[in-house]
Amino acid sequence: MKNRDLIEQAAQLLKPHRTSAGRLFGDVGAMVVSGSGAVYPGVCVDTPSWGLCAERSALATMVTHGEYRIRQVVAVWRNDETGQLHVLPPCGVCREFMRQLDDANLDAEIILDTDRTAILRDLIPHHEWPRPLDL
Repeated sequence: MKNRDLIEQAAQLLKPHRTSAGRLFGDVGAMVVSGSGAVYPGVCVDTPSWGLCAERSALATMVTHGEYRIRQVVAVWRNDETGQLHVLPPCGVCREFMRQLDDANLDAEIILDTDRTAILRDLIPHHEWPRPLDL
């Protein structure tokens, strides 16, 4: 899919909700395109005991449907003050989660802008299993 299409789909998921305890849900939306081409949505759920990024939320939906390979991932956030939409790179936990779902996901395309992407392996430095030491 085109970057702009996935970005726009992720933006449609944004429905920020602040709880009485001050936690914010749904202010980041993500779309994951699986290896089969199916598209899975997700939003962030920020709880004090266990926060879930939008990417991992979408990935959990993908896994629920029996898929583990990722073709593309994008996450977006809208600045309430300016109204501007931002593409967010996945955090380290999300990057590692993608890698752990399937080794082939190191070749997944991470959308960073309407015209810029990166391959997951390039966003995870030193992702290779370490060589044994000669001790």
